[in-house]
Amino acid sequence: MALLHRFVKMNDRGNTHVFSFVVTRSVTRDLHRDVTSKELTYGYQRWAITFSRSEKVLGVYLVWRNPCEGMRVYIDFTFTLLNREHFSENEAFTGKQVKFTFDSPAQGNRRLINMEDLYSRKFTDENGEFQLELTVANIRTVFEAELRVPPPLNGGVSTRKEKRYESPYFHFGHYDWHVSVTSASGMEGRPSVQLRRLTGFDHQCRVRYLMVVGEGERRADSGILDQLSDHDGRTPGWSPARTRLHDLVHKGVLRLYLEMILANTTSEVRLQPLPQGAPTAVLCYDRDKQAWALEADLHSDTLRLKLVFNDVHNVPRNHLRYVCWNAYLLRRASRGYVESVCLVNGPFSNYYAQENTDDGLMMESDVPVKEVRVSESEKGVGKEIMRWEKKGRERKMKGGRLQGVERETKG
Repeated sequence: MALLHRFVKMNDRGNTHVFSFVVTRSVTRDLHRDVTSKELTYGYQRWAITFSRSEKVLGVYLVWRNPCEGMRVYIDFTFTLLNREHFSENEAFTGKQVKFTFDSPAQGNRRLINMEDLYSRKFTDENGEFQLELTVANIRTVFEAELRVPPPLNGGVSTRKEKRYESPYFHFGHYDWHVSVTSASGMEGRPSVQLRRLTGFDHQCRVRYLMVVGEGERRADSGILDQLSDHDGRTPGWSPARTRLHDLVHKGVLRLYLEMILANTTSEVRLQPLPQGAPTAVLCYDRDKQAWALEADLHSDTLRLKLVFNDVHNVPRNHLRYVCWNAYLLRRASRGYVESVCLVNGPFSNYYAQENTDDGLMMESDVPVKEVRVSESEKGVGKEIMRWEKKGRERKMKGGRLQGVERETKG
């Protein structure tokens, strides 16, 4: 078995994550047993590690667990065997921007180390167990599709009836998606390109992506779009400026290139700050149907928000649950627009173990309490709308190996 022992998120430009595993002796002694770790999440994709063994050589692979046709993933990864005596004796294998596809979902090194060296060079302990570290960074997820555009019947002139073309679906960030291209005026009309979510309608989802339609000189580039997918799965989409649908089609094919960057589940909560009464907690639920409570705190110079994991007792025994999220205050701006103000010191994260109750985590904002109280005196009880954005990073770490995780939490 390969047990997840520790997880570290590095706050760097490459969004580096480090996963440490304790590998039991069954990996090296039982040559006919399939040894694959439990799934872990990175870059909105699901992954696992697996081993290949012979009498002389041990190999290790990173496996993409949710591949889709038309999608490919590029990622930097490093496997490191940790030596028990000194780090200079570690054995490592590194791949840069390694491509994972539907047909090739596993990449790694089938000759990581000789079995004799594994024992003689002090990688294993007295029980035959050893530690393996996986470092991943700089992930890119790309989806491409070719939409067939049939020519006009009998070689005639294309009509101005509405045209609609849809891509196959793909999976990203716990949801299924597809891309639709429509034109209300047929091939001569201006196209509208929309990314649509096909599952998980209990929540909204913040999505960031880049879209390219067409190819070569016949192409339009959206740039990076940051949009909200509503409860029906719809996004505002994008319409190329001064472009007809006909201009993007080449030899009866409309090419789509989509780079997915993030897809975070969001919940909007309406709070009523009550400085003279008891705090009023408002419930919300994550995508796993787990309950959280949010309450406003006005006992400081700036508005603070306390987030409590009400269902902390549902965390499995001998496991830790790691959750990462962002939080925004939504305020009305001019002309009816909504301005989102990110709370300071975000993104937030925390480890949760099974307990009867959770003490909660306090989040600071830069909104002065005076502004909230002035709003209350002028308009009655003020309402702050908060958007809680869960970033989809959850880890469950098996018990019996928690000591290292606790040290990491304290650090």
